[in-house]
Amino acid sequence: MGMPKNLFLVRHGQSEGNLVRKQFEESGNESFFSDEFLGLHESQYALTELGVNQAKKAGLWFLKNDLTTFDRMLVSNNVRAMQTAAYLNIKGHWMIDFNLRERDGGLFNALTPSQRDENYSDQRKFYNKQPFLFRPPQGESIADLCQRVKIVLDTLARECDGKNVIIVCHGHVMRTFRIILERMSLQKTNEFLLTSEGWGKVPNCSIIHYTRDDPFNNKRGLADHFDWMRMIRPAGGGNLKDDFLAIDRKKYSNKELLSEAKKNRGV
Repeated sequence: MGMPKNLFLVRHGQSEGNLVRKQFEESGNESFFSDEFLGLHESQYALTELGVNQAKKAGLWFLKNDLTTFDRMLVSNNVRAMQTAAYLNIKGHWMIDFNLRERDGGLFNALTPSQRDENYSDQRKFYNKQPFLFRPPQGESIADLCQRVKIVLDTLARECDGKNVIIVCHGHVMRTFRIILERMSLQKTNEFLLTSEGWGKVPNCSIIHYTRDDPFNNKRGLADHFDWMRMIRPAGGGNLKDDFLAIDRKKYSNKELLSEAKKNRGV
């Protein structure tokens, strides 16, 4: 058993939830959090017109790069992800996997920002200190999300060795794939989740491409693991595409392990 030859992770296009939070961040006006909006479960957010166009742009990138057929096509059961997958207009049939749904924000998705800050300030204690472990009330932490993503990866390892796979999902889910596949330490994971720099961002309809096929030496044969990755941004949010990066999965000596423990302790 082994991982696919190529794995393409695609974030959905701009959703109603993305738009409302963007409008609030730009204006500070909580009226965008209408009763109708707060009455939706976040899994029900649909694509905006911009989100539809972003999905079509991502689909054109796959077409222009002759990536038109996949051995397996998976999509989250959230509305915005299913819509995005359809608008990619890739030939084939999608399989819906509920394990790919976005991280559950719990009560924080049903409240205005001021209600959240007023009523749950104590519950946000670790929000900016241990973002990997922080769990919103009645929601999930990124650590919780890892358990779902591992189920998906285990299935791919059993059934898709050496094949080409595409997955349409969500920003937190894509970050979780990175945390697991690149074996990030807790320290690096928290930095990754908190950074405002490009390496931590997942723009709408961006694509993360993992491969076992050496992009610098096509005669090498498939590696045992996903050893290279790159980010593509056909709908904007940064450079169109990054160069492939070799994945460095660090191993620790006893001394390095003690040093890492100090970092996790915050000393």
